[in-house]
Amino acid sequence: MLPGVMAGKAAVIEAVAVPSHQKDSHLDAAPDEVINSHIDSRPENCDLPPFEDWVKGTLPIKPWYIEGPVIKGFGRGSKMLGIPTANLSTEGYSAVLSEQRSGVYFGWAGLSTRGIYKMVMSVGWNPYFNNAEKTIEPWLLHEFGDDFYGEDLRLAVVGYIRPEANFPSLERLIEKIHEDRRIAETALEFPMYSKYREDAYLKSSSLPGDIGRL
Repeated sequence: MLPGVMAGKAAVIEAVAVPSHQKDSHLDAAPDEVINSHIDSRPENCDLPPFEDWVKGTLPIKPWYIEGPVIKGFGRGSKMLGIPTANLSTEGYSAVLSEQRSGVYFGWAGLSTRGIYKMVMSVGWNPYFNNAEKTIEPWLLHEFGDDFYGEDLRLAVVGYIRPEANFPSLERLIEKIHEDRRIAETALEFPMYSKYREDAYLKSSSLPGDIGRL
């Protein structure tokens, strides 16, 4: 346990911890609250005015972009969760991924031969399944009739919903994922997010130097 947390608890002061190692953020139950970064803090929990940046449960962020061929993932999205994700290899953008906080994000996805779709995605280790490495798992919010392994997928990530979390059951995890989906679908209709649907990055193949650009 962090010494500062111990001191705060001893003084009967609410303790909020920001772990240095994000993968362990869900393991330390001693603080009153554990957050991955300042963007997850909630001043209203301490009787302070809430941040004004949040819009209907979402936080606008500086867009970041990644692309690559769709690969087979862990095989649990469709089979266990009923949520088919389009997985990307992390090899081409590991540096960019390391800079992003773990959590649930949303934005737009462009498939080279199909079109542009709303998407919501998780970034992190997925505590429920205890992934060995940090991954990205986008869920394209569209009913596809077939798989598209090998197709080029481009993502424009434009907003943030919540930090990564663990869940007591698979059912609760699935419920939360669908809640994230509803939030993302609604938010992407807002002009501040919908405008990125027209981003040229999604519509044409980028140069190699653009892969993983911020």
